[in-house]
Amino acid sequence: MSNWAIIYKSNNANESQIVKSVLEDNGIDVVIVDKMDSMHTHLMNAGVELHVKPEDVIKAKHIISKNSL
Repeated sequence: MSNWAIIYKSNNANESQIVKSVLEDNGIDVVIVDKMDSMHTHLMNAGVELHVKPEDVIKAKHIISKNSL
């Protein structure tokens, strides 16, 4: 997963699940990285990240913007 790209970040886990579901419904493999661990909640960049394969980045970003996610 080291070459997967971050295409979405949010502090809202539920919102991230919705975006993940929409992307998966469109045939895109998505991995959630949850950085909201209790040890890291004080960090400004703590949150949930969605990662996709490099070849899916453009399609994923298009789907996110088209659906106003």
